[in-house]
Amino acid sequence: MGLKKKFLSFCFAGASGALLELASFNIFFIFLTFMPSKILSLALALALNFSINRNITFLARSGKITKQFTKYLVVYAIAIVVNLSVSLLMNNFLGNGAINANIATASGIATAIPITFLGSLHWVFKDKIPKN
Repeated sequence: MGLKKKFLSFCFAGASGALLELASFNIFFIFLTFMPSKILSLALALALNFSINRNITFLARSGKITKQFTKYLVVYAIAIVVNLSVSLLMNNFLGNGAINANIATASGIATAIPITFLGSLHWVFKDKIPKN
């Protein structure tokens, strides 16, 4: 798979993760406050994204899953810190309410995308990227 198709597949994985994160965030937000809702929805999205990226985007099923997942967690830990920071800043700036919380959550997601793509491309699944 060429780099362009990998990027499109990564975008599909990211969009799937973002939809899961937003949907689960709203369900959790009914019962919990902002931060626990945000953390739980991020964890669900993280698991889905790893699965899609490993099995479809980077075709890295033959790679050692523990090594890949460890690297993936490092990349996503950085991205999550950025995601949470931006989300919190936006939520504090915009104020309370479901619409503002969703805008804050979407802002965090958008800010983390370049970190996760570049980290996955150049480090996590690097051995599986064609050299052409």
